Amino acid sequence: MRIDDLSLDQLLELNQPICRRIEELQARQEMDVLSRLTLGQAVSFATREGQIFGRVIKINRKTVIVQSEDNRQWKVSAGLIQPLRDV
Repeated sequence: MRIDDLSLDQLLELNQPICRRIEELQARQEMDVLSRLTLGQAVSFATREGQIFGRVIKINRKTVIVQSEDNRQWKVSAGLIQPLRDV
């Protein structure tokens, strides 16, 4: 099947299961990250300001509250969090 040969209706029909699958995979990835996080753990995440480093201060169902090194608090989607190993 070549995507260039599909009509608009066929593409829209194909789009629905693709979007559902993407959402499932993102949810699974978020749950995986959340299951490995602990309070006080060092983490990082990317923002427009650059890479932020901090510690987990609260874990919610879909988000994580991180206190950065400059004492700012960030509410971050679990899928964006990168756990760091303490050195």
